[in-house]
Amino acid sequence: MASDGLTPPAPVRAHWWVDAPWLLLLAAWTAAWCLSAAPRLGVTYDEPFYLDAGLDAWRGWDHDHGKKANPDKGADAADVTGAQKWPRTLRRDNNTFRVFDHHSTATNGVMPLPIDAITLPLYVHERRADKRLENQQEKQELLRRARAVTLGWLWLLVVSGWRLGRAVGGAWAGRIAAGLLATDPNFLGHASVATTDIAVCATLMAFARAVHAGRDGGWWKRLLLPGLWFGVAALCKISALLYGGLILVSFEVCYRFASGAMSRPAGASLTAWGWKLTGAVFRSVVNAATIIVIGVTIAVVYFGFPEAEKHPFVVVAKTIPPGEPLKPRYDTWAENSEGTPHAVCAFAFQWWYNSRGRPSYLNGTFYPESYRYYFPEILLMKVPLPIFALALIAIPRVRAVANPLTLVTFLLLATLLTAKLQIGVRLALPAVAIGYAAVAVTLGRGYPRCAPWFGLIAILALVGTSAWVWPHGLGYLNQAHGGMQAAAWRVSDSNVDWGHGLPDLKKWHLANGEPPISVWYFGTDPAVDKPPFRKFVPEDARAADGQKVEVTNAAQMRLAIGPRVLAVGHTVVSLHPNGSPAKSVALEYLHTRRPLARTATFTLYDFRDEADGPPPREEK
Repeated sequence: MASDGLTPPAPVRAHWWVDAPWLLLLAAWTAAWCLSAAPRLGVTYDEPFYLDAGLDAWRGWDHDHGKKANPDKGADAADVTGAQKWPRTLRRDNNTFRVFDHHSTATNGVMPLPIDAITLPLYVHERRADKRLENQQEKQELLRRARAVTLGWLWLLVVSGWRLGRAVGGAWAGRIAAGLLATDPNFLGHASVATTDIAVCATLMAFARAVHAGRDGGWWKRLLLPGLWFGVAALCKISALLYGGLILVSFEVCYRFASGAMSRPAGASLTAWGWKLTGAVFRSVVNAATIIVIGVTIAVVYFGFPEAEKHPFVVVAKTIPPGEPLKPRYDTWAENSEGTPHAVCAFAFQWWYNSRGRPSYLNGTFYPESYRYYFPEILLMKVPLPIFALALIAIPRVRAVANPLTLVTFLLLATLLTAKLQIGVRLALPAVAIGYAAVAVTLGRGYPRCAPWFGLIAILALVGTSAWVWPHGLGYLNQAHGGMQAAAWRVSDSNVDWGHGLPDLKKWHLANGEPPISVWYFGTDPAVDKPPFRKFVPEDARAADGQKVEVTNAAQMRLAIGPRVLAVGHTVVSLHPNGSPAKSVALEYLHTRRPLARTATFTLYDFRDEADGPPPREEK
């Protein structure tokens, strides 16, 4: 073994007496944080769709459930009372197999595996009760069960990060990588809701470990296992196709150079060297292509194919507004799209959706067509300061920095510069996760004696940070950028206000005399239409007597709200500020008024003085 400490020590079984308690401790910490935070977060914007689409998919296995003869409605009329038992066979009456019905996810560009996973507890509930969940209220009463499934993906991420770090950088690199992933408030925040972002991070990390471990193994380790993980990652999010490809190519190139396959043998002619290079490149291309083919095949087969009466590609084509450059091409393709796999439809949707710049918001500025440096700046805000400290410590160890994970991290970050969909740091979390493993590997290889102390100090600092922001990991900003108090004007969408703030607002309401509250926000939580809340939309504003009010000036704004407190969500203020004349008038008026209070996702204004409205903002 090299005396400079840069060569990672081989893992030995004796390390399990340290690793097992460490992983159990991290599992307990993440479970305590996430499971206690989940009930305190309202419904995020995306979760109702995920619950609907996931249950639709599971119900493909019981396509005929609840149907019975009805003389008034016909033999195939649906009876959702649960009077009939669930089907006992895998075949329907038309002799076709029951399978997942992924029509909803395919037509919205969403990959199905995380959705199927989070809705499995709800489907089990339906089967046990022998009655379908038919409305959002019923589904969201079981939302905690769905969110608990995301914790399993986080555990997979932590364990995969530990295994990858240990394989590349030694025992302590694995422990540090696992600790950083388990204590970062961004990962904890997203692991507390029923979404897809932690799932793709976890599966890409597992894929990276499989590729690294199988570089010189047999066909199972070298091809099949990586191909399996590539397919699973692709089923979590379409971006995994790009990210996984970069991971695969990076590891393959690094392996070929490290193994000497690209070096010129002593005394060999240029021709002999050329043949050697050609052989190495050919083997790499064949390996990579085989893994990709296996993974894509798995994804296409699991995602499935549409039923005869459904045409998902036609739905995707109709989704595209007139005037979009891809509209004519999609309409042409839709004419002959019968039987197109669901995976192709989802990819087509995302290709269109990401083909043009989408609106974003950063540091008080609204960008109608995206912002090139959105992700570098958002990462500077969202990545905790202890991580930057570890990176600064690691950089001087140049030889330790030169490892495959560092290359992968830089390539993933570079691709984010071209990303036009800028709805939150969650889209960059795969690069962040690999980056944490790269930092841990650099410490483990560059500081074999001091790495445990550096890593543990940083992990303890992250524990304190995550405890400080609990349960609002989604809105975390590091202290260099003002902390959570500055998030309202620096970021928007899933970075701070994903429509999940109604429980926090209700808590404020109970603690402040229970005033009537109107809510103007970006979200889909059905609680917004129930007491003590009343939904406010400037474009469809109505007075207390139900009469429609055209919001064209401050007086009409006060009339539309009435003697109530107005809670305005951060995202609705920041995105599309000129979305409509009524919205522009409302925002211009609120900018001149002094807020009554703030919660993690809302700014509150006191309109209980109907004549004058909220007091004017104090001039500085």
